[in-house]
Amino acid sequence: MPDVYDEDRVSVISQNLAAAIDAATFGESSWDQVPAILSDAFPGSWGGLANMNFSESRLNFLSLQNMDPAFVAAYAEHFAYINPWNTYWGSFKRTTIGASEEVCPAQNFAKTEFYNDWLLPQDRAVAAVGLKIVGERDEAVNLLLHYPLSKSGVYDRAALEVLTSIRGNLERSINLARLLRADVENAITKTALVERSRCAAFVVDGDRHLRDANPLAEQLFASGEGVAVRRGRCRLADANADARFAAALDRLSRGKPTSVSRIGFRTAAGAWQVSLAALPTAQSPGGGRLVMLPPRGMVLVLVVALGSGGSSRANLEPLAHVFGLTESEIVFCKRLLLGESIIEAAEQLGITQGTARTRLKMIFQKTSTSRQSELMLLLVNAS
Repeated sequence: MPDVYDEDRVSVISQNLAAAIDAATFGESSWDQVPAILSDAFPGSWGGLANMNFSESRLNFLSLQNMDPAFVAAYAEHFAYINPWNTYWGSFKRTTIGASEEVCPAQNFAKTEFYNDWLLPQDRAVAAVGLKIVGERDEAVNLLLHYPLSKSGVYDRAALEVLTSIRGNLERSINLARLLRADVENAITKTALVERSRCAAFVVDGDRHLRDANPLAEQLFASGEGVAVRRGRCRLADANADARFAAALDRLSRGKPTSVSRIGFRTAAGAWQVSLAALPTAQSPGGGRLVMLPPRGMVLVLVVALGSGGSSRANLEPLAHVFGLTESEIVFCKRLLLGESIIEAAEQLGITQGTARTRLKMIFQKTSTSRQSELMLLLVNAS
């Protein structure tokens, strides 16, 4: 009988599922097999496996099986982030197994977009069982099974027994993946810093957590000037610059483009230039074994002290003779040396932004530099 789940049948399903988890752990098969086996064992259901970071609203991994591709795409693009069960799962700080009809019925969300536009159209698969394993920094791995409410009386008990049986396998897999991911992230970080010895360089994740730093960056942190580390998180000394820093980190760590790659600001101690670049993770040495717990996006940060608070009086006149810079170009360079942006320098000098950009291009040509960071290093050395 298809709806009879005796001890032997539950045992076979559990063994098959455990074997699939172990195989995926060591890269011998796809993680897609795990929710597929679970769904096939309970006709009329769909299975899901996901890694969701609740605090960052970031979907790190998703596999939905026995589901129309259009619903899979809709979940990945939109419904994963408004899933009302996220609040329930996010409240647990330990491994948790439960049946929705017993602990948090879907009917509680009957007036939500998630329930009416995504869940109900799928053969009214509103009943569910789930297993959550707590990851790192609000990460959560969920193995789920959804089915029509009419099957809840039979499926709830059997599916809970299966999830309880394979809990250890999935926990061991996640723990191994965490260790491997940590090794991969450390390797990426070390590689990024190894050749950055001329200025303060450090690596952070999208939530400002400091991952590693070179000796010059450690000295910078200790001085408390320009950049500070508080409770393991990096902050810029200027509030406006720090807000831009946070926004750029968030986008770069997510692999999204940002117009902010360099931030200049001033403090009582001097002027600073901060450059940011996303670190590549696509070709990390973890391979397929890290597909469910991919290396987190990290950002390389370079900090250059552009000079003291009196940099507006810096002696840049020798550059006029060496590179043929005009007096107005020297004055413009002094504004940049203070950490001002092109727009800020234009405002201070009473010129248009277009004039400021033209002036900068001419300075690039005369000094044989092509980027503002190169020009800043030249100006610092000259002053």
